[in-house]
Amino acid sequence: MSLRAEGIDVRLLFATLPLSLALGAAPPALAKEARQLEPAKGEAASACITRPQLEGLITYALPSLIEGVAKKCAGSLAESSFLRRSAPALAERYRLDSDRHWPMARAAVTSMAGTDISSLGETTEKAMVTSIVGVAIAESIKPSDCGSVDEAVELLSPLPAANLGKLTAMLAILGSKDDQPGESAFAICPAAGGE
Repeated sequence: MSLRAEGIDVRLLFATLPLSLALGAAPPALAKEARQLEPAKGEAASACITRPQLEGLITYALPSLIEGVAKKCAGSLAESSFLRRSAPALAERYRLDSDRHWPMARAAVTSMAGTDISSLGETTEKAMVTSIVGVAIAESIKPSDCGSVDEAVELLSPLPAANLGKLTAMLAILGSKDDQPGESAFAICPAAGGE
């Protein structure tokens, strides 16, 4: 099973948070902070994240994800489209539940980065994660995909944030089951229910 459709790899939408991306994609102040967190030469990032960490990361990032998609697609969609009409309200609805998922999101980023990010301070850590998500979305969606993305967001919008985070994590895991080592943008720890 593949989650690649029309050039979009859904796993990459959520797996673009390693600090290596932050160095090139985050605003300058955040990139400076992220450079301080680079693992020492020869030190590898953690090999996997747990399924709850992935779910938490996705759920935490949903407001930024929705805002990034809406911004990227604004010029490609009719004013009557769901994203043009409802993205701000949907992002705000998801934001109400977002902070509750921050501890798991932080743990996921720490695992993917291979280093503890808590020295940045919570405000900077959160800003870094949300800005990376927005940039990742902007770079991963083609204008020709916006109609399909708009439809998918509308269909999924009735779900609570936690359910959407769990669904997305499950689909990402299913989509990466047949990947060869190194093909997946992230690895789920088998002992944590990733199988």
